[in-house]
Amino acid sequence: MLRQYFKQIIQLWKSNPLFSVISVLATAFTIAFVMILCMVYAFRTADTPPEANRSRTLYSDRGYSYLTKDRSKANSGMSKSVANAIFGNLQNAETVSYIQWKGEGMGFVSTAPSNREKKMVSPVDDHFFKIFSYEFLAGQPFNAGQVATESKVAIVTDRIARQYFGSVGNAMGKDITVGMSNNCRIVGVVKAVSSLYNKAYGDVWTVADNASLDWGPQYSEGLRGMCGVVLTAKKGSSMKALRKEIDQNIESLNAGKREYTFEQRMLSHAESSFYNKKTTNPIRIFVVLVLILLIVPAINMSGLLSAQMKKRIPEIAIRKAYGASNSEVTSQLLFENLLLTVIGGIVGLLLAVTAVLLFKNILLADLTTVNANASFHLPSKLFFDPVIFVLAFLFCFVINLLSAIVPVWSASRTTIMQAIKGE
Repeated sequence: MLRQYFKQIIQLWKSNPLFSVISVLATAFTIAFVMILCMVYAFRTADTPPEANRSRTLYSDRGYSYLTKDRSKANSGMSKSVANAIFGNLQNAETVSYIQWKGEGMGFVSTAPSNREKKMVSPVDDHFFKIFSYEFLAGQPFNAGQVATESKVAIVTDRIARQYFGSVGNAMGKDITVGMSNNCRIVGVVKAVSSLYNKAYGDVWTVADNASLDWGPQYSEGLRGMCGVVLTAKKGSSMKALRKEIDQNIESLNAGKREYTFEQRMLSHAESSFYNKKTTNPIRIFVVLVLILLIVPAINMSGLLSAQMKKRIPEIAIRKAYGASNSEVTSQLLFENLLLTVIGGIVGLLLAVTAVLLFKNILLADLTTVNANASFHLPSKLFFDPVIFVLAFLFCFVINLLSAIVPVWSASRTTIMQAIKGE
């Protein structure tokens, strides 16, 4: 029976090549778009080194303070003393890192006036390297003593080490100038990561100094500063409980202030990476986009199938005249649709993987990604997840099946007399 179905399908494709191509391409492009969308979302949200704790990481925004009575004298920024009051004793937090907000993040780096260039410089503390998992090729992360004494030390990438010192080994223990005059001794070299990992990406890391973090203690009751916070929830603790604890600490902080009120938003990795709005759920947005990508082609395919079934009514009538039952006609038509879906799924898979591999730096970048056009090696496992493909294919198959049921059911129940009359 199956062999006969295949023969009939091949003959049908030869006689109706346009319909067959359109059916395959409709499924292929649908699956390709869905897979690319899912790949991008998975890449940007999955726990992947060096951002290996994305699912349990929260990022603070700059903070916001204002006069309570009329919301005047508003300013952005959070001091380290305020950050300590809010994040210093969280029961649901595993690691809390205090970093310096650095504007666009660019700073001058050099070993001599002749080779001074702008690089991505990140002032951080020792806990930063517990949240982000860099591969150290030499040396080690900052320690608590270096942070406490605000040591003039730096960690650089292997690209920086080779650019200024010729090799990773030669860079260790050497001085590098960060800014206009800060000479920092290199105590570690890490493997450079793609700028697509925009939370962990950097060229040089230095120890954040308290004077910068607590900038302007005389203003706004000591609320203003240049301190940012990155923290991870304890394993087993919920992000909801951690957020609630932070909100309670902010309320307690404001209760002790005479004139000013402080506000702080905490964003998950997905919220920070996609929309930067706590009120927007990225998963819902992606689900809506996926449904649109699946349903709209299905509606078009349903109309196309209906038109195709009308053309095949004489063929169906002849088959019935030779004794074919409604169930046999229906099963053949649905099998044809299934085979077209399978072929379209394979083509869609190839299109999706090819597109992401060739254009990964464009597809995976966001507005904060630097040198997105640079070539970076990223593991192929980040581009293809069998589960995503199977789910996309099953969704597409179910939608295609639902779109085919009505025209197939109608065509299979056409009587011989109706076919003769052209009804």
